[in-house]
Amino acid sequence: MVVGNTHGRTRVRAVGDPAQAVELAVRLVAEGVDRIELCGSFGAVWHARVARAVDGRAPVGAIYYGFESLTPIAAYKARFEAGEVLSDAFLVVHEGADPVADRVVHAKPGGGRVTLVAVPDEETAARVAAELGPALQLIEFYGVGGPDAAERVIEAVSPAGVPVGVMAFAGP
Repeated sequence: MVVGNTHGRTRVRAVGDPAQAVELAVRLVAEGVDRIELCGSFGAVWHARVARAVDGRAPVGAIYYGFESLTPIAAYKARFEAGEVLSDAFLVVHEGADPVADRVVHAKPGGGRVTLVAVPDEETAARVAAELGPALQLIEFYGVGGPDAAERVIEAVSPAGVPVGVMAFAGP
């Protein structure tokens, strides 16, 4: 997924193995990318490795889960590892984005889907999360950092028990 407008460009990339993220991040920073954000499945070890590899040339963030998400994210992980096909959403804040036009839905074989939605702000992210939440087992929230940015998204899906990953950045 690529979202581009007068406010800049956001690109979503996938790798087959966490080690590939190191090489990809170094290459992207060399091309001028000014911020890297990693999926929650990378964890702290790969977050640190990618941050070291780009050596301060761009901030490197990764998704982490707050205490309110620990039980549902553990259940998600167990179901995923058992081979269950689950539905996830990745919300990306990109100024000027249109959450209807800037949306990609990928149906997974055997059911479930991955939904990527670019939203212009945190308020819209909360509305989209509430809309999608009942059909999801996971939300990750990109393009903003910390609990203040994610609070409304977490509250929008807490009745459904959907874990929400929050962006945190490595380094000083």
